[in-house]
Amino acid sequence: MEKFLIKLNRFSAWVLLVLIILFIISGYGMTKQIIDPVFATYLHDNILPIPLFIFFLLHVGISIRYALQRWKLFKEKKTADTYVLVISLILLFFFFWLFFR
Repeated sequence: MEKFLIKLNRFSAWVLLVLIILFIISGYGMTKQIIDPVFATYLHDNILPIPLFIFFLLHVGISIRYALQRWKLFKEKKTADTYVLVISLILLFFFFWLFFR
């Protein structure tokens, strides 16, 4: 399980990098017209925010899990995993609530 989480963390970091670059390009596309402004606005406002936030939460959640283990903040791994999972789900719910309201 540990190897899978490390690979997932690295994969999510690379996907997050690509998504951030696309987010920046689409932002410049909206303001500086380096790409079609209508497409840039659609991409920036409708397509990119959801995967960006999901991969951000995935990357940060796994990294925080390992940081909590290193710092020995919780005595049991399951407690740290539960803590990170609950916080991540709360943030995910809050994001979707704000995005789709």
